[in-house]
Amino acid sequence: MDDCVQRFYSEPENKYIKTGVHGGSRVYRGEFQHMVAIGWIQPNGKIYYLCGGSLITKDFVLTAAHCAVDEFNIAPNTIRIGDTDLGSEEDDEYAQEVEIRRITVHPQYRGSRKYYDLALIQLAESIKYSGAVCRACLWQEPSLPPERMDAIGFGSTGFGEGRSPTLMRAELDTIELSSCASKIVTSRRQMPNGFRDDQFCAGGGDMDTCEGDSGGPIGVKRLTVGGFVVPLVVGIVSFGTPCTAGSTGVYTKISSYIDWIEREVNQTLSYGECSKDLSCLRLQNSTTVNFAKDNPLQRFGLIWDDTVLSLYECGATLIDYQYLLTSASCVTTNRGDPSYVSYDGKERIAVQDVYVSPKYVQGRPENDVALVKIAKFTNPKVHSPSCLWNRRKDGEWSTDPVFSAYGLSKEFLSEYLSELVNRTISIIPKDRKDCQADGLRGSDLIRCHNEVNMVPRLCSLDYGAPVTNDKYKLEDPNYIYGVVSSLSKDCGSSLVMTDVTPHIDWIEAIIINRRHEALIFTD
Repeated sequence: MDDCVQRFYSEPENKYIKTGVHGGSRVYRGEFQHMVAIGWIQPNGKIYYLCGGSLITKDFVLTAAHCAVDEFNIAPNTIRIGDTDLGSEEDDEYAQEVEIRRITVHPQYRGSRKYYDLALIQLAESIKYSGAVCRACLWQEPSLPPERMDAIGFGSTGFGEGRSPTLMRAELDTIELSSCASKIVTSRRQMPNGFRDDQFCAGGGDMDTCEGDSGGPIGVKRLTVGGFVVPLVVGIVSFGTPCTAGSTGVYTKISSYIDWIEREVNQTLSYGECSKDLSCLRLQNSTTVNFAKDNPLQRFGLIWDDTVLSLYECGATLIDYQYLLTSASCVTTNRGDPSYVSYDGKERIAVQDVYVSPKYVQGRPENDVALVKIAKFTNPKVHSPSCLWNRRKDGEWSTDPVFSAYGLSKEFLSEYLSELVNRTISIIPKDRKDCQADGLRGSDLIRCHNEVNMVPRLCSLDYGAPVTNDKYKLEDPNYIYGVVSSLSKDCGSSLVMTDVTPHIDWIEAIIINRRHEALIFTD
């Protein structure tokens, strides 16, 4: 390693329709910025807020289909957002009240049945984002979040009680549909197919949604890269049992209707697009997952064809001017060896040869390392190779390990135009003392703990890329502690690396034995 360091420095029909939150806690300004109260303006000017909804764009609110009209078949005509107490003037300066332009009910909804219970409200004018008002993103995964979910609303606080003027929250757990069917009795006319996959149930012991919460959101809060808190709406309050202790609510599962919602609002609601505008979101104090300040000059992407589509599929790290370190699992697929490597997608360098660790067994996570030899030497004025940290000689790591990932970030192209591009992400898990050998004794796998509840798909582990030192200064040498293992499933869970130390002898044997070859540098 000493040689490497030296080189571095030199180079309303059913009475059980959910209409408030029972047994919950009060919500304060800014906690749930997307919560909408849907109102019916009376001839005397009074407004009855009978349903809830979620702001999902500046112009659209998502709610339940049965909220499209009241018991007299009259449609709502206004919404209010940013107000957590409808009975006082406490939040009025932060609230916005907007007229409803039109309501679009899901085309397959029938008032006599309990299916397809969702609708979109188009507003007469766009909402203005603020510290009290912001859009929510939509949960798009087929499976529900594993954590408890928050249901919020202005509904009644108990069966037969009046509606709450203050916004309330209930923390609920999901209930298996089979168990839900035994708790909620419905007629065959209402639910001829029983409970379906586009519905789910939830309850919270002494907490539940109640009369007045219909159309409101149930969801979770997750973090973006960098620590912004994003609300994700998982379901829409539909119906349930009478609102007492042990009651159960039924919710329309939003992920089943993403395509329809996007068509109606005429824009993509992907996680990346939804989290682009962070101006109204709250920033958590700290997170272990952040965008890197600079793209590492040692990271290259493997490319299998004439395009650069696979640039972020598998990473590789320059450890010599003609050799890159990567995962064996990246280069032993049915596609064969990669054809090129590229730093930024602009210049491609042909791959001359690939060397897989002789200890690697395809399909197994151990010994998952390989070397990629490129046809030309990289330019030492641009790319400085990383050094391999040898724990047998150099002891434990000098700093916390930094795992490599990538994800979408907003790049400003001009004052008015922006697009999402892939950016390098650095993940520094908890104290490196928590990183322990994974599996059997003698394994080269090391697992580091990193429990962060993140928005899905905003951050992807860079398999084959390096786990490096946390550099305090730009001029510090770049060390490789390990290679990101495919056992690392996502940026917010436990992170696994293949330790380079057991493989250094094999790596040096290949690189050093070929020093006699001519030096032909790339541009």
